[in-house]
Amino acid sequence: MINNIVFDIGNVLVDYHPARIVRSTIPDPVQAEVVYEAVFRSQGWKLLDRGLITFEDHYQTLAARFPKWAGEIAWILDHWHEDMPPIPGMADLVAGLKRAGYRTFVLSNTSLRFYTYAPPLPIFRLFDGVTLSAEVHLLKPQPEIYDRFCQDHGLAPGGCLFIDDMPENVRGARNAGWHGHRFRDVETLQAQLEGLLDVVF
Repeated sequence: MINNIVFDIGNVLVDYHPARIVRSTIPDPVQAEVVYEAVFRSQGWKLLDRGLITFEDHYQTLAARFPKWAGEIAWILDHWHEDMPPIPGMADLVAGLKRAGYRTFVLSNTSLRFYTYAPPLPIFRLFDGVTLSAEVHLLKPQPEIYDRFCQDHGLAPGGCLFIDDMPENVRGARNAGWHGHRFRDVETLQAQLEGLLDVVF
């Protein structure tokens, strides 16, 4: 029986597209794409998400590689989290789950910057617990992160439904004995939840 609903953050709870802030900072589109890939889609970013390096470490590596853009990269690393608006309708959905008696959680591949951007957003006050990859030094879809989440929150895998926009992360949850839903939009998720749970939005 599902009684715990677990959410990813990026492109599930908030609109995470850091390419926007890179393009607004670096006018040349070709160079902007190169910098975006190096900052946000690199091994360094994965190490940040695993909590194994700091933002200063990541910056020093990038500044050595792109000295012409060192100032812009420093600004991007300081401000990228400011362009993550909540996805419309998701706060109401989570609140509806809470009213129906379900517990709600976050499980996300994210750095400790979470503690900067999350507190001002009302949606993050609705959760019963949070597991961040940077704090457990694991990344979805590693099997261990799903097991660690259940251990930390005292939950049974079969009682958890995981909602993530990345299919490999949903598969990882299912392989760990969870239920899973790939997030595409709020309306589809609402219909899925109403069919699966005792909840009406």
